[in-house]
Amino acid sequence: RGRVSLPSRLASRREAKAMVRLSTLLLAALALPQSSFAADRHSAAPRLTRGRRGSAPETSRPLLAATTPKPVGSSVTMTVVQIVNNVAGAGILTLAAGMAAGVGWVPAIAICVALGAISGYTFYLIGASCELTGTSNFKGLWGATLGPRSAWVVDGCIALMCLSAAIIYSGILGDVFSSLLRLAGVPASAWLRQAVIVSLTAAVLCPLSLLKDLSALSFTSAIGCVAILYTAAFVAVRALDGAYTAPSELLASLAPERAPSFALASLTRLDSNALVLVSNLGLAFIAHYNAPAFYMDLEARSPAKFARAVAIAFGVLTVLYTAMMGFGYATFGDHAASNLLLNYASSDPLAIVGRLATGASILFGYPLAMVGLRSALVGMSSSLSAEPALPAAARRAFRSLAADASRVPLIVALLAVITAVACAVEDIGVVVGVSGALLGAAIVYCFPPLIYGRARGASTPQAVYGLIPLGAFLGVLGTYVTLRG
Repeated sequence: RGRVSLPSRLASRREAKAMVRLSTLLLAALALPQSSFAADRHSAAPRLTRGRRGSAPETSRPLLAATTPKPVGSSVTMTVVQIVNNVAGAGILTLAAGMAAGVGWVPAIAICVALGAISGYTFYLIGASCELTGTSNFKGLWGATLGPRSAWVVDGCIALMCLSAAIIYSGILGDVFSSLLRLAGVPASAWLRQAVIVSLTAAVLCPLSLLKDLSALSFTSAIGCVAILYTAAFVAVRALDGAYTAPSELLASLAPERAPSFALASLTRLDSNALVLVSNLGLAFIAHYNAPAFYMDLEARSPAKFARAVAIAFGVLTVLYTAMMGFGYATFGDHAASNLLLNYASSDPLAIVGRLATGASILFGYPLAMVGLRSALVGMSSSLSAEPALPAAARRAFRSLAADASRVPLIVALLAVITAVACAVEDIGVVVGVSGALLGAAIVYCFPPLIYGRARGASTPQAVYGLIPLGAFLGVLGTYVTLRG
């Protein structure tokens, strides 16, 4: 019958009620205070926003005033809100696909809860290490515990996080806007997604990424928060209202590979495919390089108070991730896509709003991720340019890369690489899985115990070090299973 009329769809009583409920949620979300934390206070490298994992960088503000004392910091409640806002990102779109890889309901929920608890604990370890060492940023903490000569590893990890996020963002932009263009009447084409990615990069992302002052884009934190909350809400609504279970126009419009299928659904199934879910969650819970900023900004800070804030925040995140995974899988089962938005019908009014919100959040937050990527590369290059063990030619190359004159060519080159990878890899689940396995293993499971062990010394409980082999195991096998799939 051609395209479905959006006004006629919204005229139905069920859709109207759903939109009212979601509009109320959006108004409440807009009232939430937004975080202004940077990804790493040691340099200009900002944090990743939605995903984030990830999460896209924001402008930073001084943590501690040198001459004017700060009367109060963030309360526990405010810190909880900021941590949740910082951590939750576009990674939630991949969790149902992680379960669809072949994980039963009970193991999937247990994995979410266990990794949420471990991630929260290692996040706390970073804050406790700041208290023990008197440092206030991640790079300084690394230098104080593991040695300044290897502190370039911090910049390297942040650069990889930003690079992975940018590739995932480009892929989601291609998915979202190609779907909206098809709804608008643009003929479907095998190259439409790639054309969208290249066009948006050339016309929008590159000019925005070359801007030196990105303060005008600070509103993207609010948009990202609203997009996440709206997406979670509409996914829950669609799982509960039966729009994709009973015969309907929405269900009939889906391609067979996107339509619900529950052939592999199980209550207790658990095999090596569970590592796909583990890897996706590894990326979804990453924000540990921000832990020093949150700890230092906590009012009347202490490890016990920080532990309380972290426990609440990661508890909220665990509930959010478990709900998104469960509702997404309950709707589409084994066919849940790596980008869950792809499963919903192009004419689904709730999904249209979700795609627009997600697309706008990523489009204007993308340049901030590029700032984080370049800043991390410059920081790493500056550190390596002073490394005497490297050949003179390598030190000169790193100095050249860190110079201001290299800013424009470096950004353009990075955008070219990111765009090429995003066009070539149509399944963002591959990038999410690999980066989640490797970076999650390093940043979430391995680095915090090493840092805390050095900071506390001989009194460190031996159980803390047990997270290191766990991280190595999950990183190697998670990468293998993701690439195998």
